[in-house]
Amino acid sequence: MKIRTIWIAIMAISLLSCKPQYQIAEMRGTIVEMDTTYDARPHHRMQSLVQSYKIQLDEKMNEIIGYSTQYMDYKRPESLLTNLTADVMKAYGDEHLPDGADAGVMNVHGHRATLPKGEITVGNLFEIYSFDNAITFLELKGSDLKEIFDAYARIGGAGISSNVRLVAEEGKVKRVTIDGRPIDEHAIYHIVTLDYLADGNDSMTAFRNAVSSTNTGITLRDVMIDYVKEQTRQGNEIKSALDGRITVIK
Repeated sequence: MKIRTIWIAIMAISLLSCKPQYQIAEMRGTIVEMDTTYDARPHHRMQSLVQSYKIQLDEKMNEIIGYSTQYMDYKRPESLLTNLTADVMKAYGDEHLPDGADAGVMNVHGHRATLPKGEITVGNLFEIYSFDNAITFLELKGSDLKEIFDAYARIGGAGISSNVRLVAEEGKVKRVTIDGRPIDEHAIYHIVTLDYLADGNDSMTAFRNAVSSTNTGITLRDVMIDYVKEQTRQGNEIKSALDGRITVIK
């Protein structure tokens, strides 16, 4: 009797512990083309809801916040737009770091549109700075900063603030200074950049060696919007210049 009871218990436990094993037997699907066919019978409540948000969004994006004196594009070795962005980033560091910033560093393709000449809208800056990249402060040894400029020489330039002068020839640094002085390998430099670059992307691998890294949580886009608004408040138009901060000799 005891053996039979034990056997029943074992069978019950076995049945309870068994889990069915599922496998995909077949997969089928069709391509549904999303075209104007669906406009014939719109969902009116949803259409009304979307439209209400669109009106608010258009109003915000079309807000005019400044005026640009020139058309600005982004390219290597330097350009009006990359120069402007890097200078604003350094100015932000000068304002928020105890000892100011030594350089602003920005990648070329962190820009996704050009800035037109004329009125500047909030939407323009959302198009240009479409990523939610955050301003990041780095403390970087001079030896690692030299590696950053070695990368600049290899890729043909990128965004850098106007207090830097870099001359590259055949993919190598020929001469580089910050505020007119050569880089001290043993000094600590305060760099303003983006979290994306601080992670070592876009050939900026030496940033991973930073002594310290502080992500401000403030997006570059917000910094640029605030900059344009403040310049407008002061009665200034937005302008930039090609000043020879990066020279590439081929």
